[in-house]
Amino acid sequence: MVLKSPFIGKAGGVSSEHPLASVAGLKILLEGGNACDAAVATSLMLSVTQPHLGALGSDLFALILDSASGRVHCINASGWAPRKLNLELLRECGFFEMSAECPHSVVVPGLIDGLNKIHEKFCICEFKKLAEDSIHVAENGFPISYGLSGAIKHNERRLMEPMAKKLFFKDGNPLCYSEILTQKALAETLREVASDPRVFYEGFIAEKICDYLRSKDGVFEIDDFSDYEAEWVDPLMVTYGDYNVYEVPPNSQGATTLVMLNILDYFNVKQLGAFHSERVHLFVEAAKKAYLDKNLYLADPKFASVPIKMMLEKRHARKLAKDINVNNASEGTTLHPEDTTNFVVFDKWGNVVSAIQSLYYSFGSGLMDPKTGVILNCRGVHFTKTGANRLEPRKRPLHTLSSVIATSDKDEVYAFGASGGDFRPQQHVLLLTNCVDYGMTLQEAVEAPRFLWNGGKQIIIEKGFNELESLEKRGHAVTHQKYPGGTGVAHCGVRKGKVTTLCADIRGDGLPLGPI
Repeated sequence: MVLKSPFIGKAGGVSSEHPLASVAGLKILLEGGNACDAAVATSLMLSVTQPHLGALGSDLFALILDSASGRVHCINASGWAPRKLNLELLRECGFFEMSAECPHSVVVPGLIDGLNKIHEKFCICEFKKLAEDSIHVAENGFPISYGLSGAIKHNERRLMEPMAKKLFFKDGNPLCYSEILTQKALAETLREVASDPRVFYEGFIAEKICDYLRSKDGVFEIDDFSDYEAEWVDPLMVTYGDYNVYEVPPNSQGATTLVMLNILDYFNVKQLGAFHSERVHLFVEAAKKAYLDKNLYLADPKFASVPIKMMLEKRHARKLAKDINVNNASEGTTLHPEDTTNFVVFDKWGNVVSAIQSLYYSFGSGLMDPKTGVILNCRGVHFTKTGANRLEPRKRPLHTLSSVIATSDKDEVYAFGASGGDFRPQQHVLLLTNCVDYGMTLQEAVEAPRFLWNGGKQIIIEKGFNELESLEKRGHAVTHQKYPGGTGVAHCGVRKGKVTTLCADIRGDGLPLGPI
Protein backbone atom coordinates (compact mmCIF):
# COMPACT_ATOMS: atom_id res chain seq x y z
CA MET A 1 0.00 0.00 0.00
CA VAL A 2 1.21 3.51 -0.83
CA LEU A 3 -0.29 6.79 0.34
CA LYS A 4 0.49 8.93 -2.70
CA SER A 5 -0.04 7.65 -6.20
CA PRO A 6 2.93 7.73 -8.59
CA PHE A 7 2.60 8.76 -12.21
CA ILE A 8 3.27 5.86 -14.58
CA GLY A 9 3.58 6.39 -18.33
CA LYS A 10 5.63 5.82 -21.46
CA ALA A 11 6.60 9.40 -22.35
CA GLY A 12 8.39 10.62 -19.22
CA GLY A 13 7.17 13.37 -16.90
CA VAL A 14 8.06 15.64 -13.98
CA SER A 15 8.00 15.32 -10.20
CA SER A 16 8.57 18.46 -8.14
CA GLU A 17 7.62 19.95 -4.79
CA HIS A 18 4.88 22.21 -6.14
CA PRO A 19 2.03 21.16 -8.47
CA LEU A 20 2.35 24.35 -10.54
CA ALA A 21 6.04 23.61 -11.14
CA SER A 22 5.20 20.08 -12.27
CA VAL A 23 2.50 21.51 -14.55
CA ALA A 24 4.95 24.03 -16.03
CA GLY A 25 7.41 21.26 -16.86
CA LEU A 26 4.67 19.02 -18.22
CA LYS A 27 3.41 21.77 -20.55
CA ILE A 28 6.85 22.04 -22.09
CA LEU A 29 7.04 18.28 -22.61
CA LEU A 30 3.59 18.32 -24.23
CA GLU A 31 4.70 21.12 -26.56
CA GLY A 32 7.69 19.16 -27.81
CA GLY A 33 10.40 20.23 -25.38
CA ASN A 34 12.92 17.79 -23.97
CA ALA A 35 13.78 16.99 -20.35
CA CYS A 36 16.16 19.96 -20.08
CA ASP A 37 13.57 22.37 -21.46
CA ALA A 38 11.08 21.06 -18.91
CA ALA A 39 13.70 21.28 -16.14
CA VAL A 40 14.32 24.99 -16.83
CA ALA A 41 10.57 25.71 -16.76
CA THR A 42 10.12 23.66 -13.58
CA SER A 43 13.04 25.38 -11.84
CA LEU A 44 11.81 28.87 -12.67
CA MET A 45 8.32 28.04 -11.41
CA LEU A 46 9.78 26.64 -8.17
CA SER A 47 11.63 29.96 -7.73
CA VAL A 48 8.19 31.65 -7.71
CA THR A 49 6.08 29.12 -5.79
CA GLN A 50 8.75 27.99 -3.29
CA PRO A 51 10.28 31.32 -2.16
CA HIS A 52 11.28 29.75 1.17
CA LEU A 53 13.18 26.90 -0.49
CA GLY A 54 14.45 27.64 -3.99
CA ALA A 55 13.88 31.29 -4.87
CA LEU A 56 15.68 33.15 -7.66
CA GLY A 57 18.55 33.95 -5.28
CA SER A 58 19.40 30.24 -4.99
CA ASP A 59 22.20 28.01 -6.13
CA LEU A 60 21.59 24.93 -8.30
CA PHE A 61 23.19 21.61 -9.17
CA ALA A 62 21.92 19.18 -11.80
CA LEU A 63 22.85 15.81 -13.24
CA ILE A 64 21.74 15.29 -16.84
CA LEU A 65 21.69 11.93 -18.62
CA ASP A 66 21.98 12.63 -22.35
CA SER A 67 20.36 9.68 -24.13
CA ALA A 68 22.14 10.38 -27.43
CA SER A 69 25.59 9.83 -25.95
CA GLY A 70 24.70 7.81 -22.85
CA ARG A 71 26.83 10.24 -20.86
CA VAL A 72 25.90 11.85 -17.53
CA HIS A 73 26.73 15.59 -17.35
CA CYS A 74 26.84 17.80 -14.26
CA ILE A 75 26.28 21.54 -13.91
CA ASN A 76 27.69 23.28 -10.84
CA ALA A 77 25.77 26.52 -10.42
CA SER A 78 26.90 27.33 -6.90
CA GLY A 79 27.98 30.89 -6.20
CA TRP A 80 31.10 32.37 -4.67
CA ALA A 81 31.81 34.84 -1.89
CA PRO A 82 32.62 38.43 -2.91
CA ARG A 83 36.23 39.39 -3.58
CA LYS A 84 36.41 41.73 -0.56
CA LEU A 85 35.09 39.21 1.99
CA ASN A 86 37.54 37.39 4.25
CA LEU A 87 37.86 36.23 7.85
CA GLU A 88 39.68 39.39 8.94
CA LEU A 89 36.85 41.59 7.66
CA LEU A 90 34.30 39.44 9.53
CA ARG A 91 36.27 39.83 12.76
CA GLU A 92 36.48 43.58 12.24
CA CYS A 93 32.69 43.63 11.83
CA GLY A 94 32.31 41.81 15.14
CA PHE A 95 31.18 38.48 13.71
CA PHE A 96 32.60 35.58 15.69
CA GLU A 97 30.25 33.27 13.78
CA MET A 98 28.68 33.95 10.38
CA SER A 99 25.11 35.07 10.92
CA ALA A 100 22.58 33.81 8.37
CA GLU A 101 20.80 37.17 8.45
CA CYS A 102 23.82 39.30 7.58
CA PRO A 103 24.82 40.30 4.02
CA HIS A 104 28.14 38.45 4.37
CA SER A 105 26.27 35.12 4.34
CA VAL A 106 25.14 35.76 0.75
CA VAL A 107 27.03 34.24 -2.18
CA VAL A 108 26.41 35.16 -5.83
CA PRO A 109 23.20 33.28 -6.75
CA GLY A 110 24.15 30.68 -9.36
CA LEU A 111 20.67 29.44 -10.29
CA ILE A 112 20.01 31.62 -13.34
CA ASP A 113 23.36 31.04 -15.00
CA GLY A 114 23.06 27.33 -14.30
CA LEU A 115 19.74 27.28 -16.15
CA ASN A 116 21.30 29.42 -18.88
CA LYS A 117 24.15 26.94 -19.35
CA ILE A 118 21.71 24.00 -19.47
CA HIS A 119 19.64 25.89 -22.02
CA GLU A 120 22.63 26.66 -24.25
CA LYS A 121 23.88 23.07 -24.22
CA PHE A 122 20.74 20.93 -24.34
CA CYS A 123 17.48 22.85 -24.83
CA ILE A 124 15.47 23.17 -28.03
CA CYS A 125 12.92 25.79 -26.90
CA GLU A 126 13.60 29.52 -26.50
CA PHE A 127 14.42 30.60 -22.94
CA LYS A 128 11.62 33.17 -23.14
CA LYS A 129 9.08 30.41 -23.74
CA LEU A 130 10.38 28.41 -20.77
CA ALA A 131 9.86 31.40 -18.46
CA GLU A 132 6.33 32.33 -19.60
CA ASP A 133 4.37 30.45 -16.94
CA SER A 134 6.60 31.52 -14.04
CA ILE A 135 6.25 35.18 -15.09
CA HIS A 136 2.46 34.80 -15.29
CA VAL A 137 2.22 33.17 -11.85
CA ALA A 138 4.53 35.72 -10.22
CA GLU A 139 2.58 38.63 -11.68
CA ASN A 140 -0.95 37.32 -11.14
CA GLY A 141 -0.38 35.38 -7.94
CA PHE A 142 -0.98 31.82 -6.79
CA PRO A 143 -2.64 30.20 -3.74
CA ILE A 144 -0.16 29.48 -0.95
CA SER A 145 0.53 25.80 -0.21
CA TYR A 146 0.57 24.13 3.20
CA GLY A 147 4.37 24.05 3.14
CA LEU A 148 4.82 27.73 2.33
CA SER A 149 2.16 28.77 4.84
CA GLY A 150 3.95 26.85 7.59
CA ALA A 151 7.31 28.30 6.58
CA ILE A 152 6.03 31.89 6.77
CA LYS A 153 4.64 31.30 10.26
CA HIS A 154 7.78 29.53 11.44
CA ASN A 155 10.09 32.24 10.05
CA GLU A 156 8.06 35.30 10.99
CA ARG A 157 11.01 36.68 12.98
CA ARG A 158 13.32 36.42 9.96
CA LEU A 159 10.97 38.07 7.47
CA MET A 160 11.51 41.62 8.71
CA GLU A 161 12.53 43.32 5.46
CA PRO A 162 9.87 45.81 4.23
CA MET A 163 9.41 43.90 0.97
CA ALA A 164 9.01 40.58 2.79
CA LYS A 165 6.49 42.06 5.22
CA LYS A 166 4.51 43.43 2.30
CA LEU A 167 4.48 40.15 0.41
CA PHE A 168 4.10 37.50 3.10
CA PHE A 169 1.82 39.24 5.61
CA LYS A 170 -1.67 40.67 5.49
CA ASP A 171 -2.87 43.08 8.19
CA GLY A 172 0.19 42.08 10.20
CA ASN A 173 -0.60 38.36 10.05
CA PRO A 174 1.26 35.69 8.05
CA LEU A 175 -0.47 34.65 4.85
CA CYS A 176 -2.32 31.38 5.35
CA TYR A 177 -2.95 28.34 3.20
CA SER A 178 -4.86 29.19 -0.03
CA GLU A 179 -4.37 32.97 0.30
CA ILE A 180 -2.89 34.58 -2.82
CA LEU A 181 0.79 35.55 -3.03
CA THR A 182 1.61 38.05 -5.80
CA GLN A 183 5.20 39.06 -6.65
CA LYS A 184 5.15 41.93 -9.16
CA ALA A 185 8.80 42.92 -8.80
CA LEU A 186 9.90 39.32 -9.23
CA ALA A 187 7.74 39.03 -12.35
CA GLU A 188 9.54 42.01 -13.90
CA THR A 189 12.91 40.49 -13.00
CA LEU A 190 11.91 37.19 -14.58
CA ARG A 191 10.73 39.03 -17.68
CA GLU A 192 14.18 40.61 -18.08
CA VAL A 193 15.92 37.30 -17.38
CA ALA A 194 13.73 35.59 -20.00
CA SER A 195 15.06 37.99 -22.64
CA ASP A 196 18.69 37.58 -21.57
CA PRO A 197 19.66 35.45 -18.54
CA ARG A 198 23.04 37.18 -18.23
CA VAL A 199 21.31 40.44 -17.26
CA PHE A 200 21.08 38.87 -13.81
CA TYR A 201 24.89 39.11 -13.64
CA GLU A 202 25.95 41.84 -16.03
CA GLY A 203 23.00 44.23 -16.16
CA PHE A 204 20.78 46.34 -13.96
CA ILE A 205 19.52 43.36 -11.90
CA ALA A 206 23.04 42.68 -10.65
CA GLU A 207 23.56 46.40 -10.01
CA LYS A 208 20.39 46.65 -7.93
CA ILE A 209 21.21 43.56 -5.87
CA CYS A 210 24.76 44.81 -5.20
CA ASP A 211 23.44 48.27 -4.23
CA TYR A 212 20.96 46.65 -1.87
CA LEU A 213 23.58 44.42 -0.20
CA ARG A 214 25.97 47.37 0.21
CA SER A 215 23.13 49.31 1.88
CA LYS A 216 23.18 46.49 4.44
CA ASP A 217 26.97 46.89 4.90
CA GLY A 218 27.79 44.11 2.45
CA VAL A 219 30.90 44.22 0.24
CA PHE A 220 29.61 43.02 -3.12
CA GLU A 221 30.86 44.75 -6.25
CA ILE A 222 29.35 44.41 -9.70
CA ASP A 223 32.30 42.34 -10.94
CA ASP A 224 31.54 39.70 -8.28
CA PHE A 225 28.44 39.07 -10.38
CA SER A 226 29.73 39.79 -13.89
CA ASP A 227 32.75 37.50 -13.46
CA TYR A 228 30.57 34.62 -12.27
CA GLU A 229 29.64 31.68 -14.50
CA ALA A 230 28.22 28.26 -13.70
CA GLU A 231 30.51 25.39 -14.67
CA TRP A 232 30.20 22.04 -16.41
CA VAL A 233 32.06 19.50 -14.28
CA ASP A 234 32.56 15.74 -14.40
CA PRO A 235 30.16 13.84 -12.13
CA LEU A 236 31.46 11.34 -9.60
CA MET A 237 30.63 7.65 -10.04
CA VAL A 238 30.96 4.39 -8.11
CA THR A 239 29.44 0.98 -8.69
CA TYR A 240 26.95 -0.41 -6.19
CA GLY A 241 25.77 -3.90 -7.04
CA ASP A 242 24.64 -3.80 -10.66
CA TYR A 243 24.41 -0.01 -10.77
CA ASN A 244 26.62 2.91 -11.78
CA VAL A 245 25.72 5.59 -9.24
CA TYR A 246 26.45 9.21 -10.20
CA GLU A 247 26.72 12.12 -7.76
CA VAL A 248 27.78 15.77 -7.79
CA PRO A 249 31.52 16.48 -7.23
CA PRO A 250 33.04 19.01 -4.80
CA ASN A 251 32.30 21.68 -3.75
CA SER A 252 29.18 19.54 -3.23
CA GLN A 253 29.00 16.91 -0.50
CA GLY A 254 27.87 14.35 -3.12
CA ALA A 255 30.97 12.22 -2.56
CA THR A 256 29.61 11.44 0.92
CA THR A 257 26.79 9.43 -0.64
CA LEU A 258 29.25 7.39 -2.68
CA VAL A 259 31.68 6.76 0.21
CA MET A 260 28.75 5.49 2.26
CA LEU A 261 27.61 3.19 -0.56
CA ASN A 262 31.15 1.84 -0.95
CA ILE A 263 31.25 1.04 2.77
CA LEU A 264 27.88 -0.73 2.65
CA ASP A 265 29.00 -2.69 -0.41
CA TYR A 266 31.49 -4.41 1.90
CA PHE A 267 28.56 -5.89 3.88
CA ASN A 268 25.66 -8.15 2.89
CA VAL A 269 23.03 -5.43 3.14
CA LYS A 270 20.29 -7.56 1.55
CA GLN A 271 20.51 -9.96 4.47
CA LEU A 272 19.40 -7.24 6.88
CA GLY A 273 15.71 -6.52 7.32
CA ALA A 274 14.62 -3.24 5.73
CA PHE A 275 12.99 -2.15 9.00
CA HIS A 276 15.27 -3.99 11.41
CA SER A 277 17.61 -2.45 13.98
CA GLU A 278 20.60 -4.23 12.41
CA ARG A 279 20.17 -2.18 9.24
CA VAL A 280 19.80 1.03 11.23
CA HIS A 281 22.98 0.41 13.20
CA LEU A 282 25.09 -0.49 10.16
CA PHE A 283 23.87 2.42 8.02
CA VAL A 284 24.37 4.93 10.84
CA GLU A 285 27.90 3.74 11.53
CA ALA A 286 28.71 3.84 7.80
CA ALA A 287 27.36 7.40 7.66
CA LYS A 288 29.62 8.48 10.53
CA LYS A 289 32.69 7.25 8.63
CA ALA A 290 31.61 8.89 5.37
CA TYR A 291 30.84 12.22 7.03
CA LEU A 292 34.27 12.30 8.67
CA ASP A 293 35.73 12.13 5.16
CA LYS A 294 33.37 14.90 4.07
CA ASN A 295 34.43 17.27 6.84
CA LEU A 296 38.12 16.51 6.41
CA TYR A 297 38.46 16.72 2.64
CA LEU A 298 35.54 18.27 0.75
CA ALA A 299 35.72 21.92 -0.35
CA ASP A 300 35.99 24.09 -3.44
CA PRO A 301 38.65 22.23 -5.50
CA LYS A 302 40.00 25.55 -6.82
CA PHE A 303 41.14 26.40 -3.29
CA ALA A 304 41.84 23.00 -1.73
CA SER A 305 43.43 19.77 -2.84
CA VAL A 306 40.53 17.31 -2.63
CA PRO A 307 41.70 13.64 -2.76
CA ILE A 308 38.53 12.53 -4.51
CA LYS A 309 40.11 9.54 -6.25
CA MET A 310 41.32 8.13 -2.93
CA MET A 311 37.97 8.80 -1.25
CA LEU A 312 36.06 6.79 -3.84
CA GLU A 313 38.41 3.81 -3.99
CA LYS A 314 36.91 0.51 -2.82
CA ARG A 315 39.99 -0.22 -0.72
CA HIS A 316 39.47 3.04 1.19
CA ALA A 317 35.90 1.98 1.88
CA ARG A 318 37.04 -1.46 3.03
CA LYS A 319 39.37 0.18 5.52
CA LEU A 320 36.52 2.33 6.85
CA ALA A 321 34.20 -0.68 6.93
CA LYS A 322 36.66 -2.72 8.99
CA ASP A 323 36.73 0.09 11.56
CA ILE A 324 32.97 -0.13 12.11
CA ASN A 325 31.97 -1.63 15.44
CA VAL A 326 29.04 -3.89 14.55
CA ASN A 327 28.02 -4.11 18.21
CA ASN A 328 28.25 -0.59 19.62
CA ALA A 329 27.58 2.99 18.57
CA SER A 330 30.50 5.34 17.94
CA GLU A 331 30.59 9.11 18.30
CA GLY A 332 30.00 11.35 15.29
CA THR A 333 30.18 14.93 14.13
CA THR A 334 27.43 17.58 14.15
CA LEU A 335 24.87 17.78 11.32
CA HIS A 336 22.78 20.67 10.00
CA PRO A 337 19.40 19.87 8.42
CA GLU A 338 18.19 22.73 6.21
CA ASP A 339 15.60 23.46 3.54
CA THR A 340 15.81 22.97 -0.21
CA THR A 341 13.76 21.72 -3.15
CA ASN A 342 14.59 19.12 -5.78
CA PHE A 343 12.93 17.79 -8.91
CA VAL A 344 13.36 15.10 -11.55
CA VAL A 345 12.41 15.09 -15.24
CA PHE A 346 12.29 12.27 -17.80
CA ASP A 347 11.38 12.67 -21.47
CA LYS A 348 10.23 10.32 -24.25
CA TRP A 349 13.71 10.29 -25.83
CA GLY A 350 15.35 8.87 -22.70
CA ASN A 351 16.92 12.08 -21.35
CA VAL A 352 16.88 12.47 -17.56
CA VAL A 353 17.46 15.44 -15.25
CA SER A 354 17.94 15.20 -11.48
CA ALA A 355 18.24 18.74 -10.09
CA ILE A 356 18.22 20.63 -6.82
CA GLN A 357 18.10 24.34 -5.91
CA SER A 358 18.27 26.04 -2.54
CA LEU A 359 18.62 29.20 -0.46
CA TYR A 360 20.06 26.99 2.35
CA TYR A 361 18.03 28.15 5.37
CA SER A 362 14.30 28.68 4.96
CA PHE A 363 13.98 32.06 3.17
CA GLY A 364 17.79 32.10 2.96
CA SER A 365 19.30 35.17 4.56
CA GLY A 366 15.88 36.77 4.93
CA LEU A 367 17.29 39.63 2.84
CA MET A 368 15.05 40.61 -0.07
CA ASP A 369 15.95 43.26 -2.62
CA PRO A 370 12.83 45.43 -2.98
CA LYS A 371 13.63 46.51 -6.55
CA THR A 372 14.07 43.03 -8.01
CA GLY A 373 11.99 40.95 -5.59
CA VAL A 374 14.90 38.51 -5.25
CA ILE A 375 15.24 36.66 -1.93
CA LEU A 376 18.94 36.04 -1.30
CA ASN A 377 20.62 32.88 -0.06
CA CYS A 378 22.71 32.43 3.07
CA ARG A 379 25.00 29.74 1.67
CA GLY A 380 28.10 31.45 3.11
CA VAL A 381 27.06 30.21 6.56
CA HIS A 382 28.60 26.88 5.60
CA PHE A 383 32.12 28.35 5.40
CA THR A 384 34.42 27.50 8.30
CA LYS A 385 37.24 29.40 10.04
CA THR A 386 39.82 26.67 9.50
CA GLY A 387 40.39 23.66 7.29
CA ALA A 388 39.67 23.03 3.63
CA ASN A 389 36.34 24.89 3.74
CA ARG A 390 37.58 28.08 5.44
CA LEU A 391 36.24 31.36 4.10
CA GLU A 392 38.28 32.97 1.32
CA PRO A 393 37.46 35.60 -1.36
CA ARG A 394 35.76 34.26 -4.51
CA LYS A 395 35.56 30.81 -2.94
CA ARG A 396 32.48 28.60 -3.14
CA PRO A 397 31.41 27.08 0.19
CA LEU A 398 31.06 23.35 0.73
CA HIS A 399 27.53 22.57 -0.41
CA THR A 400 24.95 20.23 1.05
CA LEU A 401 23.20 20.22 -2.36
CA SER A 402 23.58 17.10 -4.49
CA SER A 403 21.52 14.72 -6.60
CA VAL A 404 21.72 11.15 -7.90
CA ILE A 405 21.32 9.29 -11.17
CA ALA A 406 21.84 5.50 -11.14
CA THR A 407 21.97 3.34 -14.27
CA SER A 408 22.24 -0.39 -14.95
CA ASP A 409 22.84 -2.48 -18.06
CA LYS A 410 19.24 -3.74 -17.74
CA ASP A 411 17.83 -0.63 -19.48
CA GLU A 412 17.08 0.91 -16.09
CA VAL A 413 17.64 4.49 -14.91
CA TYR A 414 16.88 5.96 -11.48
CA ALA A 415 16.88 9.65 -10.51
CA PHE A 416 16.83 10.47 -6.80
CA GLY A 417 16.73 13.72 -4.85
CA ALA A 418 15.67 14.94 -1.42
CA SER A 419 15.70 17.98 0.84
CA GLY A 420 17.47 17.88 4.17
CA GLY A 421 20.84 19.66 4.24
CA ASP A 422 23.52 17.46 5.78
CA PHE A 423 21.05 14.57 5.89
CA ARG A 424 20.96 14.30 2.09
CA PRO A 425 23.64 11.61 1.55
CA GLN A 426 21.83 9.35 4.01
CA GLN A 427 18.52 9.98 2.27
CA HIS A 428 20.02 9.14 -1.11
CA VAL A 429 21.47 5.91 0.25
CA LEU A 430 18.17 4.96 1.88
CA LEU A 431 16.20 5.57 -1.32
CA LEU A 432 18.63 3.63 -3.52
CA THR A 433 19.01 0.65 -1.18
CA ASN A 434 15.27 0.48 -0.56
CA CYS A 435 14.90 -0.16 -4.29
CA VAL A 436 17.92 -2.24 -5.25
CA ASP A 437 18.52 -4.21 -2.02
CA TYR A 438 15.02 -4.56 -0.58
CA GLY A 439 12.96 -4.80 -3.75
CA MET A 440 10.63 -1.91 -3.01
CA THR A 441 8.80 -0.12 -5.78
CA LEU A 442 9.94 3.47 -6.15
CA GLN A 443 6.87 4.88 -4.40
CA GLU A 444 7.28 2.37 -1.57
CA ALA A 445 10.94 3.40 -1.28
CA VAL A 446 10.00 7.09 -1.07
CA GLU A 447 7.22 6.57 1.45
CA ALA A 448 8.97 3.97 3.62
CA PRO A 449 9.63 5.00 7.23
CA ARG A 450 13.08 6.57 7.52
CA PHE A 451 15.91 6.70 9.99
CA LEU A 452 18.61 9.36 9.95
CA TRP A 453 21.78 9.76 11.94
CA ASN A 454 21.48 13.18 13.57
CA GLY A 455 25.04 13.76 14.75
CA GLY A 456 26.84 12.40 17.80
CA LYS A 457 25.02 9.25 18.87
CA GLN A 458 21.60 10.62 17.95
CA ILE A 459 19.26 8.79 15.55
CA ILE A 460 15.88 10.06 14.32
CA ILE A 461 13.54 7.16 13.52
CA GLU A 462 10.05 7.37 12.08
CA LYS A 463 7.49 4.92 13.41
CA GLY A 464 7.70 1.57 11.65
CA PHE A 465 11.02 0.01 12.73
CA ASN A 466 11.48 -3.08 14.90
CA GLU A 467 13.61 -3.87 17.97
CA LEU A 468 14.58 -0.28 18.69
CA GLU A 469 15.53 -1.16 22.25
CA SER A 470 18.54 -3.02 20.87
CA LEU A 471 19.80 0.25 19.37
CA GLU A 472 19.74 1.91 22.77
CA LYS A 473 21.60 -1.06 24.23
CA ARG A 474 24.30 -0.48 21.61
CA GLY A 475 24.68 3.12 22.81
CA HIS A 476 22.52 4.98 20.29
CA ALA A 477 20.24 7.77 21.48
CA VAL A 478 16.96 7.27 19.64
CA THR A 479 14.47 10.07 18.97
CA HIS A 480 11.11 8.71 17.87
CA GLN A 481 9.09 10.56 15.24
CA LYS A 482 5.55 10.03 14.06
CA TYR A 483 5.08 8.85 10.49
CA PRO A 484 5.39 10.69 8.17
CA GLY A 485 7.93 12.83 10.00
CA GLY A 486 10.32 15.67 9.26
CA THR A 487 12.93 13.58 7.47
CA GLY A 488 13.10 15.53 4.20
CA VAL A 489 11.01 15.55 1.04
CA ALA A 490 12.01 13.33 -1.89
CA HIS A 491 11.15 13.42 -5.60
CA CYS A 492 12.29 10.47 -7.66
CA GLY A 493 11.85 8.70 -10.98
CA VAL A 494 12.76 5.43 -12.62
CA ARG A 495 12.63 4.26 -16.21
CA LYS A 496 12.55 0.50 -16.78
CA GLY A 497 12.41 -0.30 -20.46
CA LYS A 498 9.66 1.84 -21.97
CA VAL A 499 7.86 2.62 -18.69
CA THR A 500 8.64 5.62 -16.49
CA THR A 501 7.45 5.95 -12.88
CA LEU A 502 7.60 9.33 -11.16
CA CYS A 503 7.05 9.74 -7.43
CA ALA A 504 6.46 12.59 -4.97
CA ASP A 505 6.84 12.28 -1.22
CA ILE A 506 3.94 12.00 1.23
CA ARG A 507 6.01 14.33 3.43
CA GLY A 508 5.59 17.28 1.03
CA ASP A 509 3.20 19.14 -1.28
CA GLY A 510 4.65 17.75 -4.51
CA LEU A 511 2.98 16.13 -7.50
CA PRO A 512 4.24 13.83 -10.29
CA LEU A 513 2.78 14.45 -13.76
CA GLY A 514 3.45 13.19 -17.23
CA PRO A 515 2.15 13.24 -20.81
CA ILE A 516 -0.03 10.59 -22.37
